[in-house]
Amino acid sequence: MLHTDDSISEVRPPMLRIVELDRVLPHEEHDAQRSQPLMRRIEASGIWLHPPLVAPLPDAENMYVVLDGANRCHSLKHLGYPHILVQVVDYESGQVKLDTWNHVISEMPFAQILPSIQHLPNVEVYESDILTARATLARREALAYIVEIASKMAYVLTTSDLSLKARNRHLIELVDCYRQTGKLDRLNSHDPVLVRQMFPTSTALIVFPHYEPAEIMVAARDQILLPPGISRHIIQGRAMRLNYPLEALRDSHTSLADKNAALEKWVIEKISQRAVRFYAESTYLFDE
Repeated sequence: MLHTDDSISEVRPPMLRIVELDRVLPHEEHDAQRSQPLMRRIEASGIWLHPPLVAPLPDAENMYVVLDGANRCHSLKHLGYPHILVQVVDYESGQVKLDTWNHVISEMPFAQILPSIQHLPNVEVYESDILTARATLARREALAYIVEIASKMAYVLTTSDLSLKARNRHLIELVDCYRQTGKLDRLNSHDPVLVRQMFPTSTALIVFPHYEPAEIMVAARDQILLPPGISRHIIQGRAMRLNYPLEALRDSHTSLADKNAALEKWVIEKISQRAVRFYAESTYLFDE
């Protein structure tokens, strides 16, 4: 185990595995705007930088749910790779926290966003103050709500069918209203004042409901996917910047067992060379 100070509990060393890509299931749609340039960067670099985070799918042998990294998984699959290097985590442990991203829209007038949402089939939209909108969403009586940044007026989205399948389908239609036309940023705050400070040209904030881990698992198992960029998994002990050779994943002649044996040896060598470092504190990176 890696031990830290009293403010951080024991953090498990990352469990890195090479698995078959066909056994890795997304719980959200991939984002074509992100995955297309990502494919080019992957091919140009020749290295696997950040392993996607996956959790074993209950009651399914050697099947995994992607918690974070849907675009990376889609990119490797599209490029024809048979295997992928992932970090396996225990979804039921304190290592994983499930949260939600909200969407900040810029470069698209609110007068264009709202009518598109109001025309969504089987979705009703009504005005509200922000506090009431938050309470309605917290009770899961709404799909989401949207805030006009300039006026701070909220609009609540509701539907008669709040099953997971229907809700996810409606949310995909909602995100489609703006993700191709506006500039989309993700933020974990629902405060429009903070949004305006961070994104001065923003016009709208879309606030989504919180999900439970079981809903993420069912969405992956039954392929009733969430829109991209809503679920947010916070991991204690996340592995990043591996710089693992992509050729080792592309190779179709080496068995999966041999690939994992080579990966284990590679990890041991990295540790013995003191090339692995654990940061317990929250960190802002300015070179992404």
